[in-house]
Amino acid sequence: MGPLDGVRVIDISRYGPGRYCSMILADLGADVITVEIPRTQGEPIEMMASDVEPHYLGLNRNKRSIALNLKSEKGKQLFYKIVNDVDVIIETNRPGTVKRLGIDYETLSRLNPKIIYCSMTGYGQDGPYAKRPGHDINFVAITGIMGLTGGKKGPPTYVVTPMIADVLGGTTQAAMAIMAALFARNKTGEGQYIDVSSTDGAVFYHWVHAAAYFQNDIAPEPTESVTGSDMAWMNIYQAKDGKYFTIGCFEPWLWANLCRVVGKEDLIPYHFAPLEEQKETYQELCQVFVTKDRDEWVRLLDDADVPVAPVYNFDEVFSDPHFQYRKIAVEVEHPKLGKMRLLNSPFKLSKTPAEIRMRPPLWAEHTNEILQELTGIGEQEISELREEGVLE
Repeated sequence: MGPLDGVRVIDISRYGPGRYCSMILADLGADVITVEIPRTQGEPIEMMASDVEPHYLGLNRNKRSIALNLKSEKGKQLFYKIVNDVDVIIETNRPGTVKRLGIDYETLSRLNPKIIYCSMTGYGQDGPYAKRPGHDINFVAITGIMGLTGGKKGPPTYVVTPMIADVLGGTTQAAMAIMAALFARNKTGEGQYIDVSSTDGAVFYHWVHAAAYFQNDIAPEPTESVTGSDMAWMNIYQAKDGKYFTIGCFEPWLWANLCRVVGKEDLIPYHFAPLEEQKETYQELCQVFVTKDRDEWVRLLDDADVPVAPVYNFDEVFSDPHFQYRKIAVEVEHPKLGKMRLLNSPFKLSKTPAEIRMRPPLWAEHTNEILQELTGIGEQEISELREEGVLE
């Protein structure tokens, strides 16, 4: 039993942030139902339009699936019945869309006053940019994250994964807010509305730079180095075999450990030296590190208690013995794909563990089951609604 066992979530989102949020809740034990658009309304063009597409498989484990036409009056009435027995709604439409469809918080909270309704958007429900479309690349740009990348002499860069603004700024904020709202409801008996903005959340992660800016009016700038760091003690180095590894020696004793193991004790006093001296130190270390292969340096530095990590590709990540021990991936049986791997949940609770209980569902696999369970309608009526295009 997970910590959210007994909590029912309806996810009407279409893209990654909403589905990622509901996946976190599902891994923690919630009964999550995804509402898809019936393909009778036209072939979907967005991601997750197929139940064997990687985005769909990666975001929909531990969930049940129904395909319901929310633009039809009959589909909407069915949805209203379902909502009576639901704790959380997650949606990712532009502001105003759910109001036009008649499935907004004000409407649904009249049916179920305990409902917790979470809207996830790029810029929030109000403000000058509220109705702008956008994706992660836009959000990391406008929140100052991208402006710190790439080095001063080159263009900024975009790190495609882990989708900093969408996942860290949006998804994790939404999941925490939903769980906080559930906790509050246990005390007050009341549901509430949650407005999650990916850009608000991304700015919130400037916890160091913003504090310095507010206090001293000092804005961070891109680095001189293309590696993203001007500090020799926290940087990326290339080894003899052309592979890369990272050093992170903020603490003086760790920096001293590094200098000793590479035979550069004379560099110990230059730990926090000015920029020009940092560049010289970095170049000295670069000359040392090209004398051995990456994995040999990782072993030597690790044995000397130096914070070191190899820059891995995906093959290396999933074959690393530490991550295999930590079970970062699990194998499930899929009716179309056979044995397949999924990322495991990172949440490790001793008494109410998160776990992969169910494989990703087939498209609309649970339509009959969910409708009979939550609305009480029978097989004959479901068949008629399917013929009318209300269901798939």
